[in-house]
Amino acid sequence: MRKIICVLFVFQVILFLAQNGNANVNGGNTTREALLGRSGYTSPLETEGSPYLYSEYKKAKIANNTTLVDMRYNAYKDEVDIINNAKNMTIYKKPEYSPVRIIDSDEILYLLEYPYNGKKITGYLFEVRKFEGFKILMKISKSYDKGKYAQDSFERDKKNVYEYLPDVFYIQKDNGEIVEMPKTKSQLIEMFPDRKMKIEQTIKDKKLDTKKLNMLSQIFAALS
Repeated sequence: MRKIICVLFVFQVILFLAQNGNANVNGGNTTREALLGRSGYTSPLETEGSPYLYSEYKKAKIANNTTLVDMRYNAYKDEVDIINNAKNMTIYKKPEYSPVRIIDSDEILYLLEYPYNGKKITGYLFEVRKFEGFKILMKISKSYDKGKYAQDSFERDKKNVYEYLPDVFYIQKDNGEIVEMPKTKSQLIEMFPDRKMKIEQTIKDKKLDTKKLNMLSQIFAALS
């Protein structure tokens, strides 16, 4: 009798597991990534691109310091990294560490407060060109798209990807005010009323679209 009861009990356990699955494997929304994690090994996803503007370090001067340092600009985090005592470190975003002059590529980064996406932020802008009474600056940035593991054999793993965002151009006046680059004739004239005739003549001669001055060279020509 005991033998029969024991056999029935084992049969019920097997039936229960068959119906509900092993909780350690099939319970919940199990994915390939989760299974790999439970196994104690997850192969890292490939990463395409880099968060840095240049993959290698460049020689640069920080503010008034005459000593050259090895640096690179992290366009994803908007940070300047340097080598200090054989270790990589990020310099503080403080006025005393600006500007950063990249010797190798003859570029200058300024730490400034400027408008971006409807709010004021403090970050690095590259100098593009100087004019009498103002300078043109540029924001270079990257985005990061996190990848994911394939969920079944019909899919492929999706790489992590760093890619450039559209550059944003600014004008900094002599008084320090920074505004986003005008995109139309009327905005340009409103910002530079003393150059009204020059702007209008340039637009006429070069047959520019007055509603969308979308090329930096057009702005240069109109303001030079």
